[in-house]
Amino acid sequence: MKKIFFILIILFEGHFIYAQQNSDTLKTDSIESNTNKVSWGVKAGINSYNFYGKERDFIFANPDTKFKPGFHAGVFVNTRISKNIELTHELIFSQRRVGVSYKDSSDKTYNSVINSSYIDIIPVNMNYRLSGFKFYAGPYVSVLAAANTKRKDENGNVFRDKSIFGDAANDESKSYYLQKFDFGMNIGLDYQLKDRWSVGLRYTHGFTDLFQNANSSANGNAKKDKIKIYNRGLMLSLAYDLTSYHSYK
Repeated sequence: MKKIFFILIILFEGHFIYAQQNSDTLKTDSIESNTNKVSWGVKAGINSYNFYGKERDFIFANPDTKFKPGFHAGVFVNTRISKNIELTHELIFSQRRVGVSYKDSSDKTYNSVINSSYIDIIPVNMNYRLSGFKFYAGPYVSVLAAANTKRKDENGNVFRDKSIFGDAANDESKSYYLQKFDFGMNIGLDYQLKDRWSVGLRYTHGFTDLFQNANSSANGNAKKDKIKIYNRGLMLSLAYDLTSYHSYK
C-alpha cells in the first residue's frame, strides 16, 4: 500500500507541475479555443460517512453503524483536454465521522462515534462536460492523520480513546485500530453556477479493510483472516475557480 501511495503522490505532483507550466504558457490563449486549458481553485463542504461490510458486529455491539456529518476542504487543478474532456487532481482534508455502538462493563449497549481525519489525494479524475454539468470518476488514496472514539470505562466514565489510531506499542490481542491508508473509487457530478462558482455531489467507496488488527481475536470472536469493514460516504462541495472564468454552458 505504501508503494501505491508514493506512486500516486509522484503522479499527482507531476500533474500539478504540468498544470502550472501549462497555465503559464497558455495565459494568452483565448477562452474560446478551450484546449489544454489549466485552472485551479479551492473547495469546501460537508461529508456524511458510514462503514459497510458484513463483519461490523465483529468490532461493534451492533452492525447497524450510522452516517454522521463531517466537513472537508482543499484545492484542485483542472486540465482541459478537449471541449468535453478534462482531468482533475485534488488534495483534500476530510473529516469522517461514523456512528457506532459498544458494550459497557455491564454488557449494556451505548452509542458512540468514531472520528477520523484523512488527507485525501485524487491523482486523477476523468471528467466529461456537457453544458454546465461535469460527470467524473477516478481513484482516491487517503492517509489517516488522526482518529479517536468515545468509550466508557469500568466505572461508567466517558473518555476519548485515541488508541484506535494505533501505534507500534499496541497490543494486537486487545486493540482494534485503523489502517493508515485507504484506497477506493469516487464518482460525482458538478454543476457550474454563476461566474467562478460550482457545486458538486460525490460518492466515495473504499476497498481497504479499515481495521488493521485483522488476525487477532476480541469480544469472544475467533480469529479471522481479515475483518471486512470499509469506508463509504457522500461529499457535498462548493468550489471556486481562482484562475479565470470558464463558461461551460
